[in-house]
Amino acid sequence: MKTNSKITFPVLIIAVSSIIILCSIQSNQANSNHGKTAFLLTGGNIRSAQEQSKYQYVGAEKCASVCHNNDTMGYQLNSWNSSPHREAYKILISKKAEKYMKKAHLTGNPQESAACLKCHITGAGLDSSSFASTYKKEDGVTCEACHKGEFIKKAFIPKETDCLKCHNNSVHKIDKFNFTDRCAKIAHPRPKAKPML
Repeated sequence: MKTNSKITFPVLIIAVSSIIILCSIQSNQANSNHGKTAFLLTGGNIRSAQEQSKYQYVGAEKCASVCHNNDTMGYQLNSWNSSPHREAYKILISKKAEKYMKKAHLTGNPQESAACLKCHITGAGLDSSSFASTYKKEDGVTCEACHKGEFIKKAFIPKETDCLKCHNNSVHKIDKFNFTDRCAKIAHPRPKAKPML
């Protein structure tokens, strides 16, 4: 009997160890396959943890197609389409833009000037990882310029300090910025919910 227990214990340890090692190998293979799948699904472009936490600007049309162009949200795209923000990039090809460039002692094309773009497009100065394929700089100052941020995924209502990042006479004179009046001009509220009967 003693000889059987001496043999059984080492055999039992070897069997359990083998099971643990096999499970570990299978788990690593599954993780490896998941990584390969993620690599293939993203077109070989796996983003770092910091990049994954970064918000990607999608553009006004995408915002509208997902939520902001229906009865519930109030057709907010229409409000943006008729606002000066919509034309912010296009105005950079005007004679007025050239005049502002000269006054600010800047040279070059206003549509390529970092000093101009920082206020005339959404997400200026960010690298390409900050933009989805649906983003277009030609859209000017979009919903996301006011309601999102590089590392802010949840939309927010802008405060006066947010607006003053651009409405501040940095490159050219801007009429005195009155936050309340300006907000009223570009208001795009959601409709009030209808009471349920």
